[in-house]
Amino acid sequence: MYDEVVPVKIESFSGMAAKSSISQCIKTVLRRACVEKRLTVGLLPAIQYLSTNCNGALFCITTEAPPGDSATHMQEVLLQAFCVENDIYNIKVDSELKLKKLLSCTARSMDFSCILVHYPYTDPFSDSQEINLSILSDTERNLIEYCESNWGYSQVPVVKLPEK
Repeated sequence: MYDEVVPVKIESFSGMAAKSSISQCIKTVLRRACVEKRLTVGLLPAIQYLSTNCNGALFCITTEAPPGDSATHMQEVLLQAFCVENDIYNIKVDSELKLKKLLSCTARSMDFSCILVHYPYTDPFSDSQEINLSILSDTERNLIEYCESNWGYSQVPVVKLPEK
């Protein structure tokens, strides 16, 4: 539905900055988190993860439930409410299939209706319980900025993901 353009520094070795759409930010964040093994994929695994560790997730990316699937819709609504209550940023995207393609997954049966992106790993021996936001990438910070600009709305805007 909405595809805002936000200023984003593309993470490259040249350090050149460019404007990127919010869908490109999501793509970059997901791919980086996948490489760093910071994802929980699937609605039920996400709920299980959050039931034991509600402070470890940075983003909760969901797709819209299929029409007529009221059980999944209720789970998603409750998950989104839980995320808002625990300061986890909600992002709704237009297609589960695009999420699968984005993460190069070919398994048909795997559930991509919800993806949790965890905070980058920090020093486990640190005494600090605070999450160090300076370790976030520029793209993650820009995605946070986008989420905060939509924080007070009752319905999260749907982001159209790129086809490729």
